[in-house]
Amino acid sequence: MRFTKWSGIFSFRSCFRRQLAALICAFLASASFALAADGDLDPTFGNGGFVTTDFNRSTDLAFAVARQADGKLVLAGTSYTNNDFSGEDFALLRYNVDGSLDPTFGVNGKVRTDFPGLAAQISSIVIQPDGKILVAGGAFPLFTFLGDFELARYNPNGSLDATFGSGGIVTTSFPGQGGYAFALALQPDGKIIAAGTDFLAFSNDDSSNTDFGLVRYNPDGSADLTFGSDGQITTDFDGFNDDAFAILIQPDGKIVAVGSAKNPRNFYDFAAARYLANGSIDPTFGNAGEVRTDFGARSFDRARSAALQPDGKIVTAGFAISQNGGVQNFAVARYRADGTLDSSFDGDGTTEIDFGSCCQSAYSVLLQPDGRIITVGYPSSESSDGDFLLARLTTNGALDATFGIGGKVRTSMGDLNDGANGALLQPDGKIVAVGFHPTASNKFSEFSAARYLNGSGFLSITSAVSRKTHGGAGAFDISLPLFGEPGLENRSTGGSHTLVFTFSSEVTSGTATVTAGSGSVFGSPIFAGNTMTISLTGVLDVQTLTVTLLGVTSSNGQVLPETAVSMNLLAGDATADKTVNRPDVSLTRAQVGLPVTSANFRADVNASGAINRSDVRLTQTNLGHSLP
Repeated sequence: MRFTKWSGIFSFRSCFRRQLAALICAFLASASFALAADGDLDPTFGNGGFVTTDFNRSTDLAFAVARQADGKLVLAGTSYTNNDFSGEDFALLRYNVDGSLDPTFGVNGKVRTDFPGLAAQISSIVIQPDGKILVAGGAFPLFTFLGDFELARYNPNGSLDATFGSGGIVTTSFPGQGGYAFALALQPDGKIIAAGTDFLAFSNDDSSNTDFGLVRYNPDGSADLTFGSDGQITTDFDGFNDDAFAILIQPDGKIVAVGSAKNPRNFYDFAAARYLANGSIDPTFGNAGEVRTDFGARSFDRARSAALQPDGKIVTAGFAISQNGGVQNFAVARYRADGTLDSSFDGDGTTEIDFGSCCQSAYSVLLQPDGRIITVGYPSSESSDGDFLLARLTTNGALDATFGIGGKVRTSMGDLNDGANGALLQPDGKIVAVGFHPTASNKFSEFSAARYLNGSGFLSITSAVSRKTHGGAGAFDISLPLFGEPGLENRSTGGSHTLVFTFSSEVTSGTATVTAGSGSVFGSPIFAGNTMTISLTGVLDVQTLTVTLLGVTSSNGQVLPETAVSMNLLAGDATADKTVNRPDVSLTRAQVGLPVTSANFRADVNASGAINRSDVRLTQTNLGHSLP
C-alpha cells in the first residue's frame, strides 16, 4: 500500500536526471492507487483519510452522517455548551468531497441549534430528495433521559426550515416519562418515521419499563393521524426495557423496527417488530409480529443498526456480551423476510466478530451491492485507546479476507479514545465512518470522520492511461494517476490524444467531456470488456487537462459516480519534471537511432516510431515551456 521506503531511496529531484529513474518515479506516483486495498484509508480525504472539526473548544460528538447528491457529507450529533456540561445543542457540519469544511453551510460550515435549558442530541439524519436535511434525536433536562422526540429540518444552507413544524422543529411527547428518537426513515410519499424509546417508567436501578416507540409525521412535520393512535405506536415485548435503535421501510410499505428487549431472565436480546403501513403489528412476521434473538444463554445482546437486502432479508448488527461480561463482540444476525433466522448465514443466522478487545460494539451495518456486509463501531469500554473498527463479511457470514487484515480494519488516531458511531457507503463503494476524536489534552473531543477505500463489489475505475501508437514499435501508455499529481504526457501529435480507462467490471455505456483545459472529445467512446477508450482533439501541448466521465454503466447496471481524470501536457518534457530544458534535449539526443521500446518511448516525442533528429528539434523548439 505504501512506498515510503522507495520514495526515500529515489528522491524526486534525482529521478528527473535520468530516464530510468524517471520511469521509476512514474511507477511510484501511480503505485499508491494500484496497490491500494479495500479497507485502506482514502488519501484524498482530509489528512490522509481522516479529518476532525471542533465547534468551540467543546465536547463534540458525531452520531450520524448522510451524503448529499453532490457528494458533500453532513455530520450530525451534539456539542456541549462551553464544555461545562451546562447544556448540549444539536450540531451539524458539512464537508466538501475532499473533507474540507463547506463555508456555504451555516457559519463556516457549522450549525448549532439550541434547546434552552435542555441537553439535545441528534442520533439520525436523512437528506430529502429536495436537498433539505432532516434530523432526529431528543432533548431532555440535564442528567436525565426523560425528554421528548425532537426533529429538526434544515434548508440546504443550514438554516432552519420554517415550513416544518414550529420554526423548523417538531417536539413529540409520549405518555409516561418521555422518549428519545434513535432512528429516522423517509417513506417514498414523503412521510417521516422516527423510532426510539418510550420511557413509560424510568428508574436508575434497572427496574424501568420502556417500549419501542414509533411516530409517523406528514411532510410538514404534523402527526400522521392514520398511523396508530394520533400518529404514535408503542410495542412491549415482556414488560421490561425495550428500545428501538433502527427503522427500515420495506418496498411493500411495511415497517421494521430493530433494537433490544430485556427478557424475564434479566438479560437482553436482539429484538425486531414489523408493522403494517397503518401501524398495526404484522402477524406474519416472527411470533405475532415480534422476533427475539439470543446470542447465548444469560448474555446481554443489543442490535444498534439494521439494513434491508434486495431479497427482503434483514441484517442487524450490534454487540453481544458473554454471561460473565468478559467478552463483548460485534454481533450480526440475518433474518429471512418472515423473521426467522437465515441458516445460510454462518450456519445458524448469527455470527460474532472479535477484534481482540474487551468491549467492541457495532453501531452501523452497511450492505454492498454484491451482498457483502460491512459493520462499523469501536471498543466502547476502552478508556484510554479506542479506535475506529470495521469488518466485512461475505454473503454467508464469514469474514472477508480481501478486506483489511483477515476481514477486519482497526484505525488508531493516536493513543486516545476515538470511536465511530455512524457510517455510510458512498456510490463508489468508499466507506465513511464518523464519531469523535479527543484532543491531545483529553479535555474535550471533536467531530471526526474517516473515509476508507472499498472497490470490491462496486463499479470503479481502476486505471487511466494516455496511449499512443509509435508506428511499427507498437502502443505505449503513460499512466494517469486517479488522485494526486496528474501524469505527464510529453508526446505531441498535433493535438490528438487517446485515453483508455479500465474499470472493475465490464462497462457498456457512458460519455466523457473535457471539463478543464483546452481540447474536446471527438466521436463516441469505444467500449470493450472492462475498458472505455476516448479520442481527444484540439489539445494544447502546454496545460493541465481534465476529462470527466459521466454515466459510465456496467453490464449489470451499476453506474460509476461522476469521475474526473487529469493529465499534464508538456511536449518534449522527457524527464517529466514539468519543465522543458537542456536535460530533455540531451536525453532525447542520446536515444537517436535506437529502436523505440518501453524504456525510451518518451524520447519519441512525435510518436513516429523512430527516435531521430525531428524529435530533438521538437524538444528544442519547446525549451523554456513549463507547468506550475
